[in-house]
Amino acid sequence: AVVSTQSGHYGRGKFSDEKNAWEMEAELKGHNNWVRDVAWAPDTGFTTSTIASCCQDGKVFIWQCKDLDKANWDIKRTMHTFEDVVWHLSWSVMGDILAVSGGDNKITLWKESHKGAWICISKQDTNKTN
Repeated sequence: AVVSTQSGHYGRGKFSDEKNAWEMEAELKGHNNWVRDVAWAPDTGFTTSTIASCCQDGKVFIWQCKDLDKANWDIKRTMHTFEDVVWHLSWSVMGDILAVSGGDNKITLWKESHKGAWICISKQDTNKTN
């Protein structure tokens, strides 16, 4: 499970049956404001686990961990900094496209290039009517 704190940090936790409480396994530090959403990419058979996180400050981070037992998470990169708060993230079933929505009422789809850069592949403005 992923848990968030008011300090803008969040981490990976597990439930302890012995203590009947959640325990933090790893704290991920990087955001400077409220973390609004965290999305774990689906397991597609690679040895690396990936998490995306978004924040009140408009930043979306991509985190990766090669060994979950050691819980050594690193920010792979700042995927993008948006002009408004980012509220929600969602990975595609294959884990190669990230949907992002925020306070600007836009939904964007992002895909990582073979060089590691994240590219916006689709934009939907929910303020416009058809």
